[in-house]
Formats: sequence, C-alpha cells, structure tokens
Amino acid sequence: MSDSASKTEAPQKTGFYYAPFASEDILLFAAGTNQSRNTAGKQPRHIIVANDADKAKLETLKEQLIESKQTQASDIREKANAVISELNLEGFELLDFISSDAYNDMLKLAQNYSFEAEVLQQADIISNEKTGILGTLKNGESKIYVLGHGAYGSNEISSKRSASEEGYETVSSKDLAEQLSKGGLDKSFTDIRVESCFSADATEPESFEPEELKLASEPGYIDAPEYPELDGTKVFPFAQSLANDLKSAGFENPEVAGYHGAGKAYSDDPHRYQTLHTDDAPVARSSEVRELFLPV
Repeated sequence: MSDSASKTEAPQKTGFYYAPFASEDILLFAAGTNQSRNTAGKQPRHIIVANDADKAKLETLKEQLIESKQTQASDIREKANAVISELNLEGFELLDFISSDAYNDMLKLAQNYSFEAEVLQQADIISNEKTGILGTLKNGESKIYVLGHGAYGSNEISSKRSASEEGYETVSSKDLAEQLSKGGLDKSFTDIRVESCFSADATEPESFEPEELKLASEPGYIDAPEYPELDGTKVFPFAQSLANDLKSAGFENPEVAGYHGAGKAYSDDPHRYQTLHTDDAPVARSSEVRELFLPV
C-alpha cells in the first residue's frame, strides 16, 4: 500500500437516531450522547420518528424537559445567592464563601442543568411522514442508531424501562424492520446500530472478556421451568433478530450492530460506555464491545 493510500481516511457518516416511540426516555437517550458530542465539538444527532403524531408528542416532551432543567438551574443559583444575602457576607467572608467547594458545587450543578437544556434544544425531531427523510439516507453516507430499552435474549425493545410505567410500549424486531422498509429506507442501506441495553446479547455476559462476549452473542435458551410454555425457547440477541427481519423485509445486505451490556446514559468525556449488572460493575468503551450481526 502506498503512503498516500495508507493516510486516506474513510469518510465520516452522518448519524441519525431513529425513535420507534415518543417517550421522555428516548429524549434522554439522545441527550446523553449529544452532550458528549457537544463536549467534543461535534454536531448533535437529530431524531427521526415515523409520523407527525410522534413528532408532536416528542416536541411537547422536549419543551417540558428544557423548561424543567432551566428552572432547576435558576432555583440553584437563587439559593446560592440567598445564602450570601441571609448571612450578610462581606469582605473576606464573602470571598471565602464564593471560593468554597460548597458554593462552587452549587454553581457547577446549575451549569450542568443549563447545559443539558441547551443540548436538548439543539437536537431536531424530524417526522418521516412529513419529510420522507429515511428515503434520502444513502448507504455509505449515513448511519441509523435505534433507540429504546432492551434486554438480553429479547426480540423486542421498549419505550420505558418497566412494563408497570405509564406509556410503556414495545416494538418487535419484525415491526421495526417493517417500519424502516415502509418508511422508504433504501434496501441497499446497511449501517444500523441498536443502542438498547444488551442488544448484542442472547444471554447475560458475566464479563467483558472476549470469550464471554462471544458466548453471550450466540443463541441461547430460556431456563424457566415455572413457565412451561417458554422453558427451552431459543433466543437471539435483538441485533441478530433485527438483521434477520430486515433481510426478510427486502433489505439486500443489512448489517446491524449491537452492544454488549447496558449502556450508560451519560459520561464525562466524549465516549460512550457500557456496564454489566454485577457487583464490581466493569465498564467498557461501547465501541470496544460492539458486535456486528448479519442475517442468518
């Protein structure tokens, strides 16, 4: 390979979120990554939804979240200033107080809420029904990140963490594939990534060791003798199920990336991280525990 060829970098793809649901959790998922992207000087990823109704609902939730975070920031600043007023601090006492850890922690918390509100404002919500944006995404130029809650060995993702929460909805891998197909996504499109927890896992990994992750990504079986109708059922990672269903929906060579473990919503640096539900809670860079699934 020539020197010039070795220095050639692959073109950067534009990433979009795809939200099968209109829920506050979806906005928080997107905000977490967009905060890290903002810190790194990158543009936010915008959120695509299937229809105008989901866009309207998410826009309302977005404005409510922004207002809530701005109010929290304002309240904290007012409390910090009220302390100064109530104690009637002057001179060196005032200087000591405003340089104290307690005061600076309050200001930092207020700044964090303001930052979260700012980042939420930056992400556009785009209705595919109105714009047909899915049909404009080109293979090799764009990538899609699917948002939702997930669990190992499940062929569904959900809008909320628990089925007991109000507004809980689910979408199966088959339904999601049909949404993308009917939404106009080109059948040659390949780069789809599922940001749901355990999207690369059929069974729960005990560590991030390569051999353990390989085992977790292989088909598993439900061990539930108390539920005879489910016991022994073969299960796959959600990303594998989606790759299979995209192929069935007519996509030519779909490639679906899943992530081992549970995704961390926020991080203090530009990277995204995964963790495991274990006592020592190991953490790994998401990019290092991402696995690609092809139809089988």
